[in-house]
Amino acid sequence: MIKDLISYVNTIRYRLYEQILNEENELVQVKDTLNYEQPTKYLVTNTDYSSDISLIPVLTANKVFVLGYTDEEYGMYDKGQCIIFDDFTMDVKFVDFLFKVKSSAIKILTAKPNVNLKFIFEYLSFLNLSSNEHKRHYISEIEPMEIQLPNYIQQIYVADFLSSIDDKVKTEFEIHMLLIKQKQYLLANLFI
Repeated sequence: MIKDLISYVNTIRYRLYEQILNEENELVQVKDTLNYEQPTKYLVTNTDYSSDISLIPVLTANKVFVLGYTDEEYGMYDKGQCIIFDDFTMDVKFVDFLFKVKSSAIKILTAKPNVNLKFIFEYLSFLNLSSNEHKRHYISEIEPMEIQLPNYIQQIYVADFLSSIDDKVKTEFEIHMLLIKQKQYLLANLFI
């Protein structure tokens, strides 16, 4: 069911953004929609990570995303929602919690006024950005890229719709994990 929901959200995202591309919307550069910040002041100093999820997550923008957890409470990103963009792989992650980062090779992106951050995140996901070149891409290639930007109300509608599906996926995954734990418990106590 989780795989089906993920496939569904990818299909819906594709159809929504294809429709946006076929409409007459304002054409803007990515740099007109997002602010970026270098992560230098949020870098973790101790790379001996914990598995204690009550601590502060240490993030990277690649497939692993959460490298571990740290007790370093200084220099954490606590400004709200952002997009983490890996400058080398062009991978994007939407983040809405406190964190620290491991690498300075990411950009922390936030929305400019009258731009919905989740909408832009979904747009970047729709574009399926990737690179095999080991170089920084954001400033030279992504910022000048032109995108179709509908009005703010439409941005909110698209972002909220896709977020509702994401919430469903998250809930189903949590239920799945609880069922796995229950199964392990029952199997462990089967022959007592």
